[in-house]
Amino acid sequence: MARRAREGAAEMTTTRCSSNPRGLILIVVLVVVVLLALLAASYTFMVQAHVRATMTERDHFQARMAAQSGIERAVVLLRENRNDPGKWYDNPAVFHGAIVYTESKDAARSELIERETYDPSAPPTWRFSLMAPNYDNRSTVRYGITDECSKININTATEEQLRRLFDLTIPRDSQHPVDIEVLVQSLLDWREPGEAARPSGAKSDYYQSQRPPYRCKGAPFATVEELLMVRGFSGWVLYGEDYNRNGMLDPNEDDGTTTFPPDNSDGTLFVGLAPYLTLWSNETNLSADGRPKINLNMENTQDLQAALEAEIRPELTSYVMQVRTGGTRFNSVMNLIPAPPPDPEEEGEVESKKPSSQPVTSRPTGSQPTSQPSKGMSGDGRSGSSDQNAPGSEKSGKAPVFKDLTPTPPPGTYDDLPQILDRLTVNPAPFLTGRINVSTAPREVLAAIEELSPEQVTAIAAARSTLRPEDRTTAAWLLRSNAISENKFRQIFNKITTGSSAFTIESVGYADHTGVVERINVVLEMRGPMPQYLYTRNLAKLGPAYRPHGIEQRGTTERVR
Repeated sequence: MARRAREGAAEMTTTRCSSNPRGLILIVVLVVVVLLALLAASYTFMVQAHVRATMTERDHFQARMAAQSGIERAVVLLRENRNDPGKWYDNPAVFHGAIVYTESKDAARSELIERETYDPSAPPTWRFSLMAPNYDNRSTVRYGITDECSKININTATEEQLRRLFDLTIPRDSQHPVDIEVLVQSLLDWREPGEAARPSGAKSDYYQSQRPPYRCKGAPFATVEELLMVRGFSGWVLYGEDYNRNGMLDPNEDDGTTTFPPDNSDGTLFVGLAPYLTLWSNETNLSADGRPKINLNMENTQDLQAALEAEIRPELTSYVMQVRTGGTRFNSVMNLIPAPPPDPEEEGEVESKKPSSQPVTSRPTGSQPTSQPSKGMSGDGRSGSSDQNAPGSEKSGKAPVFKDLTPTPPPGTYDDLPQILDRLTVNPAPFLTGRINVSTAPREVLAAIEELSPEQVTAIAAARSTLRPEDRTTAAWLLRSNAISENKFRQIFNKITTGSSAFTIESVGYADHTGVVERINVVLEMRGPMPQYLYTRNLAKLGPAYRPHGIEQRGTTERVR
């Protein structure tokens, strides 16, 4: 019995052992199949991720190319119309939703305006829009270009200009206390050579105490961002609450510290100083059509007479030759317009080189009260320099009184003024820098002109809103629209312009069928037909910032001071 039991147990053990390899193989096969399935799934997911990443990168590339197309389109327009702001300042017909590429035969700009966002089922259509801050209505944008002469040049601005701009634009925020004098004097110290600091400024001894230490540059700024190295200037001062730099109030910019960036949730947007500052407020001393201006002080009077006879009416030509043959040089093209009487509320006197011996009691037919600049003032609406030592000038602390060069009043009228400002000059310099474009500058920049009162800034802004595009090509509209008095026009004549050769372009590339958006910001200078790129930056990392489909509209951002 025992023997049979042992044999039975051995037989069972043999049977059990002989069946185990088959079960083990099955388990191994199942594990391998699961692993292969996981590997296949992982590989599939990886391939899909790479495909999607490649498609996304392709879309971003196409969006960048669409944005670059917008910049090239702007260059083409500026090549022929840089002195006509009506063509580029705000032109949605050209710069809003312009099609770069489409697979639809029916794609049109009207579809873009009606659509509030992209549609994945839409035929692939790539577009660009040129976006810019709208200074007259800050709840929306301009579809156009910004000229650099509409900003304050931090390399040439006077101390008073900087002080007025900073005081007007920087809010009194208890969370961000700012000393305006520190900002102004530190900026001046940074751009000027030497190691003697102003009372509230800073030179190398201050910057050497910082971590990490560095030296005061003592030379002109190379970028606006360089201000972040200057004492007192922070990211908040330079860029304010406008994190995405679109000039409009976004929800995350009006919710306190709930989301980035931090703000005071007061319903208004502090955009910082950066939108009002530049390094490239350059202009060519040319007429609106690109021709060299006629210098009234050219040495060869025969060539002068021949050039004038082809451009202006005979009475003006005769007067110019009378002055020049008498041995007097023009200190301004405004010498061709009769000098105005002094403003009743202003005193002081600026003598011309050959002052009139009698008061002007009559005006040429068709003229309005007109003015004449002080000695050394600009010879046209867009070029010139001033003589700070002239009596009644800025240094004397008195408002100037202007007089004619000859006992006989000059024959110019307001009707002649646009042509005089456009075609004539007394400044032979080919390029001019640092003057403010009164046709396009925001009110904050206009207010930086020391001679202008807040009421006059408001009057200028109101007058230019009704101008025809062709009226903006010279500063004559300031007088012809009665925005300011003749004497005030003369006082600011050497500080203002209506032209520019440098422009900021922010181009947004996007599509109808995908939500990818790219932003490219460039500053370029038009030297003849060719653009010279001065600054390029991709702003896509700041976020889309705009809703390119439909009409851009946000809450108010107007700051009342």
